[in-house]
Amino acid sequence: MSAARGGPGARSGRTGVATAALRRVALAAGLAALAALAGCQTDLPLAELKTRWGGPPSRYLPMDGIEVHWRDEGPATASLPGPPDALAARAGTGTDVPAILLLHGTGSSLHTWDGWAERLSPHMRVVRLDLPGFGLTGPHPSGDYSAAATVDFLERFVAAAGLGRFAIAGNSLGGYYAWRFALRHPERVSALVLVDAVGYPVEQGASRSTAMRLARLPVISELMRFLPVEGLIERSLRDTYADPRKVTPELVERYADLMRRPGNRIAFGDRTRADPRPTGWERLTELRVPTLILWGAQDEWVPPSNAERFDRDIPDSELRIYPDLGHLPMEEDPDTTARDVLRFLRERARSGGMPR
Repeated sequence: MSAARGGPGARSGRTGVATAALRRVALAAGLAALAALAGCQTDLPLAELKTRWGGPPSRYLPMDGIEVHWRDEGPATASLPGPPDALAARAGTGTDVPAILLLHGTGSSLHTWDGWAERLSPHMRVVRLDLPGFGLTGPHPSGDYSAAATVDFLERFVAAAGLGRFAIAGNSLGGYYAWRFALRHPERVSALVLVDAVGYPVEQGASRSTAMRLARLPVISELMRFLPVEGLIERSLRDTYADPRKVTPELVERYADLMRRPGNRIAFGDRTRADPRPTGWERLTELRVPTLILWGAQDEWVPPSNAERFDRDIPDSELRIYPDLGHLPMEEDPDTTARDVLRFLRERARSGGMPR
């Protein structure tokens, strides 16, 4: 009680807060000096970025006062590989086309799914987009990047894209939005695929990201709009890939270019601070959607223990852990991971859970 009324414990608490504040100011000053030494890095013109990263088959959907960058690939009619089944036969008539929606993670874009789109699109409709604040879509006018607002946005997007009932897959932060969408709309989601997904309020490895730690501090996140991003991105990619040899200059260039889309660096900080800890995970036991959990055993951002927890909490789930992959298994090994997704969806099709 004495501490609550301003005793020694309270003085100690105030000292700790003051010390933390001073550290933040010192770090901000250091970054400002770094920016001055390294030279400010301006945004890239949107038209130039669209030419480089947004050509065909990209589309731009006017919605919410922005243009959502998205891609819609796959034949008009499709069926999953394997023995025919009743629903796949209907898909062959053009009345029931399998579909999957792909959601990327923090600092990424729809390009993270290039490998999956190439391998899945011969068999099904593949829809992917740059979420608000990322890629060519850029910042949302509302500035609200909370999970609830993002799921609201996805509701409007799937309606505009003409998706009826579909499978949904998400990596990292995109996985968080995917399972929250599935909880809100289980009648719309025929299958859920979680790829190294965010989910539980534990001290996760994602805090290893220097960019994300800095972005949580308001003053510093403002400075980040001027700081060179290539070094931070290369370091982050080397952390997220199990095999750093796969982190090519071309890969770093793509991530860095899209981070320099006007407004994205500020939105990165806004989104990072919007939901400092995941919420809603207590309801995962209520989820009644067939779920495939894919995880890289070498993930240093979101540990494999989270994969096991998803598997325990979601009633109808299947877990596959890849010993030699990291946080972005769909990028590191699109062949194996996409094959597992097709197998899972094919088996669900036979049991009546085919995505449409």
